[in-house]
Amino acid sequence: MNKETMQMKLTYWTGIIKEAKASGMKIEKWCEMNQITKRQFYYWHKKVMHDTYELAAESGLLPDTGINPSDKDLPAAPEFAELTVPDTDREHELHRDTDISIEWNNFTITVGPKFSEGELARVLRVIQNV
Repeated sequence: MNKETMQMKLTYWTGIIKEAKASGMKIEKWCEMNQITKRQFYYWHKKVMHDTYELAAESGLLPDTGINPSDKDLPAAPEFAELTVPDTDREHELHRDTDISIEWNNFTITVGPKFSEGELARVLRVIQNV
């Protein structure tokens, strides 16, 4: 695709993206109503954002961070951290010191520190079916 064609497509999709965002609808719903696949929308959204970033960088509108979003010199392997699971007296006891509150539809459930996972799961299944 030549540069002129690409610029025309970027301009077209910039308008589409602005229209979708201005609608106030969820993107998925807007795409469905406008017969655009989510895949198309997000593909062009990424292209438009990348192009906008590059134009801003070329124009000196961005601070020089020394980071190029298209750099291929990113770390090859992720770094890992070791996590340990604390031992418990009760296998399914939630580990916390304070109450938590869950709001669901017209229900508010406050769960104390000693409330077990199993009990909470049963309560949630019941209110889910109400």
